[in-house]
Amino acid sequence: MIPAYSFKCYFCGPIRVDQDYSADQCEKDQRIENCTGEDYTCFKFHKETTDGIVQETRACVEKSFCEGTKKGCSDDEKMKEAKINKCQAACCVSTGDTPCNSATTVESSSVIIMMMVAALCILKLF
Repeated sequence: MIPAYSFKCYFCGPIRVDQDYSADQCEKDQRIENCTGEDYTCFKFHKETTDGIVQETRACVEKSFCEGTKKGCSDDEKMKEAKINKCQAACCVSTGDTPCNSATTVESSSVIIMMMVAALCILKLF
């Protein structure tokens, strides 16, 4: 059984570093994978390089990697060194984080439904 803190992440991305891979292409190719464990997060990353390459990546990654990437996107010096004009990174740690994750696992849904039913029963008793 999958733990209740498991959630779904989308997975897609370029095969090569120098390959154009748009958000639209990522959307077409994406598949859903389980992201389990408290140290992991769904990750959505978009970058545009100085060479004109545009890439979108989505995956389940370690939180520290995602946070480091977000920090790098706001560091002009690192961006310049990496030859990146623009980048955005989103880290999603729950099913409600819409930038990169909007699906729930059956186990998570079951827990939510049980809590709602319990709350309704309590309200009717009082």
